[in-house]
Amino acid sequence: MKKFVSLMCLAVLLLNTPVLADVYNKNNSLPAAGTQTGIVTLQLPDYAKFYSIDPVNISVKYIPPSDRQEKQLSKSEKKLYKEVKKIEKYVAKKDFKKAFKENEKFLPTHIQYMNFCLFAGDYRETLSEMLIIRDLNKKDNILDDEKIVFKIGMLHYLNKNYSTALNMLLPFLNKQNPENLWFVLGDIYYNLNDYNSSILYSKKIQPSSENYPGALELLYNSYYNLQNFKQANIYARELVKILPTPINYMRLGTTSSDNNTKLANYYKARNISVADKNYHTLSQADSRIISIEQPKIDKAVAGLSLFVEKPDWNKISKENSKMMDPIDLSNRMKDFFQSTNACMTKFGGRELVKCFEAVNTEQAKLTQEAKTKYQEEQQKALELQRHRMLLEQQTYYERMYLNDFFYLRHPYFFGFW
Repeated sequence: MKKFVSLMCLAVLLLNTPVLADVYNKNNSLPAAGTQTGIVTLQLPDYAKFYSIDPVNISVKYIPPSDRQEKQLSKSEKKLYKEVKKIEKYVAKKDFKKAFKENEKFLPTHIQYMNFCLFAGDYRETLSEMLIIRDLNKKDNILDDEKIVFKIGMLHYLNKNYSTALNMLLPFLNKQNPENLWFVLGDIYYNLNDYNSSILYSKKIQPSSENYPGALELLYNSYYNLQNFKQANIYARELVKILPTPINYMRLGTTSSDNNTKLANYYKARNISVADKNYHTLSQADSRIISIEQPKIDKAVAGLSLFVEKPDWNKISKENSKMMDPIDLSNRMKDFFQSTNACMTKFGGRELVKCFEAVNTEQAKLTQEAKTKYQEEQQKALELQRHRMLLEQQTYYERMYLNDFFYLRHPYFFGFW
């Protein structure tokens, strides 16, 4: 469990939570071109009259002039508008290749393409465009340079360039929404294996924050990697309260101190996985259950003075895994351990031997039933395959006959040529 993956999918995080609202703001209500934002006075280039520009969120919206406004344009402005109109025609079709061909250094096109890539989740291309935007803005000066640097830092984070992102984002701690940066910095430090720093920033995030579940995961995993299982268990409990998922129940079980508590949480993870038909987490939960339940049987058999064939779930699972559905096999595992636990709780000595023998007999019967069912299903599948092959063969010959029939009816064969 060195590295955790479930911090929230970054693609969803980017567009729907305030963590990365500083990278992208979906608000389409843009200020009119040339208006002031209270941040910096902008001397806008000529093309700005055809766009609504948001220098903070780094977005532009094409606003074509009315017929009356178009008539009032100067000769040079009309020439520029003709180029802009052609570019925007391609942008509307998402054909940025042709749009760039018209003017490779036209900043509004790069801004629109950057946002297109951002929505598509292509963070590598988004970062590449932001670097171009940064350079072009030095001349056009329509955007807030500080915001550009911040967003580049966030994009380095999304591209997992953690060291670069850290160096670029740390200076913004007192300039941006602190909770957003605390979370991002906590994640960056975690991925750089600096778990203590990750804990420092993650602890700052309050339960009212949308970042809180992600912060709890960072805290759990950081403490776990520091082998401070007592603290990790505290955050696992918090995670289970707000997100009772199989993964979180397994986290709680893994960091619990006694086997009974571990098993209780592993079985909860198993039951949820069965209900959700999540085979991945089901396999993980079952594996953890077996690691505790089977040694109990091994120990009980080793303590007997009489011989008995050991009930061995690993052997049963290996024999049945290819024949049974994962959920059916998991349910059978649950029943198996319930039976063996009942034997060990109620009996000892000769009676325990008899109880284990009864369990083995029952499992042998179930294995034979599974084998018979599997063979029948295989036979049905084979018969169906043969039927399809015969049908395809029959269809093939019928087509050959029809082709020959119509070929022989060609006028050539009746002396018309």
